[in-house]
Amino acid sequence: MLALLAAAWSGWSWWSAAHDDELSLARDRDAALAVASSGLVVLNTFDYRNGERDIDRWIGVTTGQLAKDLTADRKLQLERANSTQTLATATLRQAAVTELNAAAGTAELIAVLDVRLSTGGAAAAPALSRLNVDLTRTDSGWKVSAVQAGGR
Repeated sequence: MLALLAAAWSGWSWWSAAHDDELSLARDRDAALAVASSGLVVLNTFDYRNGERDIDRWIGVTTGQLAKDLTADRKLQLERANSTQTLATATLRQAAVTELNAAAGTAELIAVLDVRLSTGGAAAAPALSRLNVDLTRTDSGWKVSAVQAGGR
């Protein structure tokens, strides 16, 4: 009888934890943070020698007006990058979700990236990029919907 009660308690505890709203919110937050982290690296990495591929990657991690703008500006971006021989690499230093509305499918983040930028064959110059990021949940998961320079 004691074993049956222990098994029932274990089952209820597991079910309760699995259906906990806070746990669900934490999963959404973690998923948004993971997607934003990798998406921001993609959006801040570019090699003019592979420009078409890199712009496709930018568009793939974005949604909404940002994706439309990147698509519309594709030719201009390629021309500019080729003429300046732009090379940029980014690594994520830190990121945090500042706001999450799981019901609406939106999230806001702050992030800091280390970016190394080179043009015209010059040595890459390091820079710290602070960003405010909006995410939107789409049918294919979270995507970056807006990026703005953040404060110091």
